Amino acid sequence: MATMNRYFILLMLIALTAISTFGFQTPSKAPTSVAQALVDAFNAHDIEGILKTYHPNSVARQLPSGEVFLTGHADIRKKFETAFQRNPSIKVEVVQRIVDGAFVIDKEKIIVVTDGKKSERFGVVIYEIREGLIVNEWYPRSQN
Repeated sequence: MATMNRYFILLMLIALTAISTFGFQTPSKAPTSVAQALVDAFNAHDIEGILKTYHPNSVARQLPSGEVFLTGHADIRKKFETAFQRNPSIKVEVVQRIVDGAFVIDKEKIIVVTDGKKSERFGVVIYEIREGLIVNEWYPRSQN
């Protein structure tokens, strides 16, 4: 019986090692959960919550040019502080979400109310999420 318990413990340790080695993610760190946490923090205007979803050295690029326009937490903080100061009512709604492994593609509706008038615009963002953090994001721009 004691030998059987040792084998069981050994098998459990091997299984846990395999899980950590192959990068299985807990649901709270799944790419979908990270992307949703970003949206929720954005809608709460919670800068610290937003930063918790990003890797400290994350990079944001324009598409199709590939031009880098944000690098790291300092740039991200500035981007969102400016957006919230400029538009205190700004909210985002995910209209469509596609998930493919570490990539989440969101079509978003950005909603702003100014002087009682509601305006909406749409955009797309592509997130690469690794180990529970956004490491890269791309913003496609229409060439029209």
